[in-house]
Amino acid sequence: MSLLLEFFGLTVLAVTHMDTSELAFLFGPHLVKAGKPQLTVTLHSNEASGGELLVHREDGVLLQRRAFRGWGTMPPPIPPFSVLEDHFLVMRAVVMAKGDTTVALIGSACSPCAEVAVSLAAQSWRPVSGQLLVVDRATGHTLPFHTPLDLRGDALDAARESGLIGMEAAPGIWRQARPTLAGPSVLVRPERLGTPVPITARLAPPTLIRLCQGDSDRCRLELSDFQAHVWPPAATDLAGAPRYRLLMPESGGAEAAAVLIDDRLQKEFSCPGGSRTALERPAGSITSPSIRPARNGSTVTSSAGSSSRRTAGATT
Repeated sequence: MSLLLEFFGLTVLAVTHMDTSELAFLFGPHLVKAGKPQLTVTLHSNEASGGELLVHREDGVLLQRRAFRGWGTMPPPIPPFSVLEDHFLVMRAVVMAKGDTTVALIGSACSPCAEVAVSLAAQSWRPVSGQLLVVDRATGHTLPFHTPLDLRGDALDAARESGLIGMEAAPGIWRQARPTLAGPSVLVRPERLGTPVPITARLAPPTLIRLCQGDSDRCRLELSDFQAHVWPPAATDLAGAPRYRLLMPESGGAEAAAVLIDDRLQKEFSCPGGSRTALERPAGSITSPSIRPARNGSTVTSSAGSSSRRTAGATT
């Protein structure tokens, strides 16, 4: 069976003997009904070895053959970022956008990134990606990648208490993920939080926010300087991205954190000369992309005009 998907203006045909309902759940709005595939990704599943992945160009040329180890690998198998490293930078993060501001929430599997994203949605922020920051390396734009949000721990408990998810699985909205060392996990479609940005959106370069556990019951947002773990590993595209550290209490604080982020970043980028001091609070333009196959034999090229990057770099 096969499914046609669109990512960043690139049409990808996914061919697999696996259950296509899983692909439909994972990629939601990226499913399209018609189009000429520029890349074909074929997945062969194998219980013993995990399977094999093949990537072909539209003219039938094999670009890559590698083992398929599941959807959580870096870079992900669909779209085939591993043959597009000159065009896209990726990093594990939950990404939200509001107006001219895009934030990438960074943390471990046990961090409250998802919980803060849910609270940001209540502040009129829109989902951009539930699991992965994708950046156009030619322009610096943040690109939508509408994969599910991974809820676990306090975020999962809060989602159930708020009615975001129920006790019985709803296959098109949320489903149980495979158990991990971090405990039970549920994948939730980003549409459950609110209306995601369109898949054709090209958003502002990201502001990076790393979530850390603080030593008090107050949330604190401060400028920081940290190494962003990106793919390709040698990419320096995010070197000038603004960076913040969000200190949170051991439990709770997502709503206060979301208010801090909303207050600080909306003021920060609307008033370039505004304050750079840390804030704390008690716990409690979009255009269509143009990505086309190159005529000279490379897989794709990207051109969407120039985009001025924010000059508010990280400070130490």
